[in-house]
Order: sequence, then C-alpha cells, then structure tokens
Amino acid sequence: MIVECPANMRLHDYLLSQDIHILTACGGRGSCGKCAVRVVKGSAAVNPMDRIWFSEAQLQDGWRLGCQVYARETLEVELRV
Repeated sequence: MIVECPANMRLHDYLLSQDIHILTACGGRGSCGKCAVRVVKGSAAVNPMDRIWFSEAQLQDGWRLGCQVYARETLEVELRV
C-alpha cells in the first residue's frame, strides 16, 4: 500500500489520523523494528534507530522506521500491510 504523507507531519501521527495502523510494539520508540516502511518519493532523514535496523543498502533504498519518520516535505511511503 502506498500512502502520501503531507509535509511537516510525523508519519505515524498522520497514519493514525487516517485510521491506518502500523505495528509499533515498542510504542513508537523505534526499538522493535516492526514498523519498517519504504520512502518511494521524497526524502526522509536517517536517524540513529534506522541505522540499527537497516543496512546501508536498505537505507539507500528508502527503508525507515515508520514511527520515527518526520515528513519535512510530502512523502510517498510504501507500507507493509
């Protein structure tokens, strides 16, 4: 499923506002790695928790922890549902 997240929003908050739920067993702290999403359009910063869960190749391919993504610009994100 591809979702467009508007700019200046935390992805997880936006998804919840749209009644879309991603698995966040850790409560959104980035420590479980279960909320993996792939940014397919736009750019999302890589944070330290992303570096724990994803290889450099995966990060280059757009993989991020959905609970940690803050959209500074409009993003298209692929969700695993």
